[in-house]
Amino acid sequence: MSDSGKIEQNLRIFIPSLNRPQALLKKTLKLLEGIDKSLITIVVSNQEQLELYDKMIKGYTFAISNTSSIGEKRNYIKHRAEEEYIVMIDDDITRILDCDGISLSGERIYQVILKGFEKCIDTKTSMFGICGYANPFYLRDHYTSDELKFICGNFMGFIQNEKYPPIYSPYSLLEDYYFSCKHFLRDGGLVKFQGLGCETRFAKNNGGIQSTFSQDERLAQEYKIIDQMLCELPDGMIRIYEKARGKNIQLNRFFKVSH
Repeated sequence: MSDSGKIEQNLRIFIPSLNRPQALLKKTLKLLEGIDKSLITIVVSNQEQLELYDKMIKGYTFAISNTSSIGEKRNYIKHRAEEEYIVMIDDDITRILDCDGISLSGERIYQVILKGFEKCIDTKTSMFGICGYANPFYLRDHYTSDELKFICGNFMGFIQNEKYPPIYSPYSLLEDYYFSCKHFLRDGGLVKFQGLGCETRFAKNNGGIQSTFSQDERLAQEYKIIDQMLCELPDGMIRIYEKARGKNIQLNRFFKVSH
């Protein structure tokens, strides 16, 4: 059996969501039309949230994480997943664009998922993703596999098996940054499609998991993760710049491109 055939038989797509059934229905689920609904699990926080979502969304599998933070939710998904190939997609993705500015259909997105896992198998890595922005001017039609790149949490895939056991985040926020660094350290690389990007309004849509934390809490966690990664990654692989953004401090994190 081909790699794609094995992947298709052992694949699941998870969508963590909080207080946004209508946005999920109009955005990410609409985006994924054309992908078999039986492959998709929507992860909600508690029974009350399940009842809220179940009133509006039909035909999908639901799971209750009994958590609120995104880090805990993603850990729950990794722990719960029985499949070897798992994908996490945020609930507010409007479009996925290629470097020509063309929106991907659900069918093309499914092919991207298969290709992502195939590239992981070929390169002996276990994490893949796309760009967290949808500006074709910055997208390039190639992929990287041996460089430390940030895989944004809005669209990322993981292989989990005996060779690649799940990596869990001890942080409630910025878990995608943590996952990117830890998978790179363990596997020696990760797969990123530089010619594909997500269109979404980061932390600007109403509701959602970002409503459960403040800017100060986010910044404090960000410092903790950076301190840990500066100790674990080879010298010079991360550069950090602080800058003011309104009344808030923002950290710009830059990865050195390779080992």
